[in-house]
Amino acid sequence: MKKLFIGLAVLSLVGGAAFITLHQPVNAKDKGEGKNDEKKEKKEVVYSVEFYNVAPRDMRTYVTSTAALQADRQVDIFPKAAGQIQKLSVEEGQKVHAGDVLVGLDGDDARLQLNQATVNLKRAKSDFERIRATYERKLVSTEEFEAKKFELDRMEAEYNSAKHKLEITQVIAPFDGTIVNRFVELGQTVQPSEKLFTLAALEPLEAEVFLPERKVGDLAAGQDVNFSRDDSFENLFQGRVDRVSPVVDRETGTVKVTLSVPNAPSFARPGTYTHLRIVTATKTAEAVIPKKALVYDSRQLTYVFLTYLDEENAAQTRVKKIVVKTGIEEDGMVEIIDGLNVGDQIVLTGKDSLKDGLLVRDPSLNANASN
Repeated sequence: MKKLFIGLAVLSLVGGAAFITLHQPVNAKDKGEGKNDEKKEKKEVVYSVEFYNVAPRDMRTYVTSTAALQADRQVDIFPKAAGQIQKLSVEEGQKVHAGDVLVGLDGDDARLQLNQATVNLKRAKSDFERIRATYERKLVSTEEFEAKKFELDRMEAEYNSAKHKLEITQVIAPFDGTIVNRFVELGQTVQPSEKLFTLAALEPLEAEVFLPERKVGDLAAGQDVNFSRDDSFENLFQGRVDRVSPVVDRETGTVKVTLSVPNAPSFARPGTYTHLRIVTATKTAEAVIPKKALVYDSRQLTYVFLTYLDEENAAQTRVKKIVVKTGIEEDGMVEIIDGLNVGDQIVLTGKDSLKDGLLVRDPSLNANASN
């Protein structure tokens, strides 16, 4: 009986201890750890992006087109006489000046004819001077005087003809330029119908574009033109509008515009295909941003992500997607006609995963601040 009483007492003590343990209040430390875990679960993701501040900028309006460059002047050169080439003075790519001898043909026959004509002319002049003195003293008839004068005129004509025949055995450059093609060889016998060279004036180069009539209203001689071998216009060279045709082509409805390219770079030559922009006006746009900051959707609307400070925590930055209206585009920049103001801050890069209200930061700004 005594053992049973002792066992019941032990069970009672164990049960009471268990009851106290189960109902003991949670201390403050345990409560804090639970709240921190809950905050960790609710902590927002901060997206790393690049910010851009909206600012004014001078923007230019253009008329754009494409064209192949060409020489200012280009001619094919033919001999004026038949003969064998005894002197070949130039090669392709060589620069020449007006009057330079390009080719010398066999001129032996022409030289002999000129020598004979020179002798004949000298004798005719001597005879005429003699008879003129006699005629002035009225010792010869008018018929004899006129005959000697006619003979002198004939000898002068023969002399000039022989001189011309010798001169045309020398083929000369008609203007300053560059030999772009050579079609003959030394020792070759050529005829007047055979092409010898192609000569081109490569300074300045020019280009011709044919633009719709509605696009030429603002064009005028002297306007600047940007040329580039690609449509990005990263490597520009400059030109200008030389002239605008006063008539419209009836068949195409276009107007011919001739452009001049002085001081063209070495890679620009006749035949080079170029993209071009004719500058028609320059204006100061109030709000300009890089074009890559724009976001498009299936409804053909254009957006940007505008940043703003969090209402509860001014140290945090959030974004909202707003519609903008664009204007002039130039060199990767675009004018914003409506939707943004000078000083607004937008997201430039890192915008692909963004939605309204998300937190963002620009790591480069934090790095600069720490420095």
